[in-house]
Amino acid sequence: MSTVEGKKQEKRRALLDAAYELFLERGTAKTSVEDITSRAKVAKGTFYLYFQDKGAVMQALLGRVSYQLLNNACEAVERQTGLETFPDKMVAVIDHIIEALRRDTVVLKFLERNFVWPGLDQIEASRDAEPLMRKLLNVVLTSPEMAGRTEREVYQRITALGSMCMSVCYSSILEGKPDNIDSMKPVLYDIIRKAL
Repeated sequence: MSTVEGKKQEKRRALLDAAYELFLERGTAKTSVEDITSRAKVAKGTFYLYFQDKGAVMQALLGRVSYQLLNNACEAVERQTGLETFPDKMVAVIDHIIEALRRDTVVLKFLERNFVWPGLDQIEASRDAEPLMRKLLNVVLTSPEMAGRTEREVYQRITALGSMCMSVCYSSILEGKPDNIDSMKPVLYDIIRKAL
């Protein structure tokens, strides 16, 4: 990577880091672009070289946080023994994410119900940028439970299940609705196993 490209990436990362800190501290609505650039120690105009608006920063951060949660969960599940089937592994990944969000409700509030999965077209087009998602998609596609389904069908199923899990996680942990998360996990995991 050239020095110029490295500096660009550094500025973009500084903006994202500053925005994330501020969004967690104050909330998105109470954070301005000026707050972000001030915290990142860059000129206000620099922000618009990298992001169209505050919403674009939010989307980038949702993607970053989602990716990190998923990566951590996958690494933890890879270290576990005794997980024989694909549904067992899928439930273990989701359980790891739920437990991480239970421990860090600030991040859960930030994510709300928005776990961001890169689109299937992004995974297919980006051979270097999405190794985790391509690896997961390959694991899913080669599982006996998904035999005969197209990549698109598998992607849709996994995305729908992930969105359902985030919604249940958010409402159960933060609001206790329809019940607490410990009571909802067996229901949730039963639905996942049946869907797979």
